[in-house]
Amino acid sequence: MESMTSPIIKVYLTDAQFKELKQDLLDDFKDDLIREIARDEIEKYDLKAPYLKQKDFAKWIGESVATVNELRAKGLPVSKALNTDRYGKQSYIDFMKQHERN
Repeated sequence: MESMTSPIIKVYLTDAQFKELKQDLLDDFKDDLIREIARDEIEKYDLKAPYLKQKDFAKWIGESVATVNELRAKGLPVSKALNTDRYGKQSYIDFMKQHERN
């Protein structure tokens, strides 16, 4: 019985074909790497908790803490827990829907 590392089929490529195949493989590798990095970044900021502290909430909505304070002044609901303010994701979504204009 032959070794499991022996090739089943041998393929011979010209230098031009090898160069093209190599570039295609590198492009695919780069695309996969970029997608993996993007997924990791999304997971980093995709905080699972339904209520977040102000700094994390600001990251979640993609705004600054100052903007969160402005939204709070305009009526964004805030929960008080463990002596810290917590911002609810669903409360934010509902608040934004209430302030939508056509």
